[in-house]
Amino acid sequence: MIIAIPVAVAAVILGVVFSTQVSERGTGTGAQMGSGDKMVLHIHPKLSVKVDDKTIPVPEQIGINKSLYKDRSLDKYGMKGMAPLHTHDNSGVIHVESTVNRDYTLGEFLKIWGIDLNGKSVQVSVNGQPVSDWRNHILSDGEQIDLEIGR
Repeated sequence: MIIAIPVAVAAVILGVVFSTQVSERGTGTGAQMGSGDKMVLHIHPKLSVKVDDKTIPVPEQIGINKSLYKDRSLDKYGMKGMAPLHTHDNSGVIHVESTVNRDYTLGEFLKIWGIDLNGKSVQVSVNGQPVSDWRNHILSDGEQIDLEIGR
């Protein structure tokens, strides 16, 4: 009895810790991250950008290349050496690859990229529907985001 009670208490504590980790990070299935964490969120919204009515490509390596990796506040959720929001090529596909299940926003991606839109005219539509609070728009898999920036 003297041994059984501490063992039972330890088992309960370990169960609580494990269930907390699973709910925050997922079950551990998915690609292995460079930091030893598992990828539990992997989605691909697509972004098109126009500046003064001219289409510009979304650069490759946003959130990877130092010159296109301006905000590092989300690093703890991403792969080693990459932001959880990044691009691999200039197709406009945003790779959301995270070690935690959480919402990511268009504003967070633009901060990582280093785009300052203060004082600019900004219009955003998602799948053809206007979005007024574009900074807080939660990214979703497969959606098409059209960002128009003017003077």
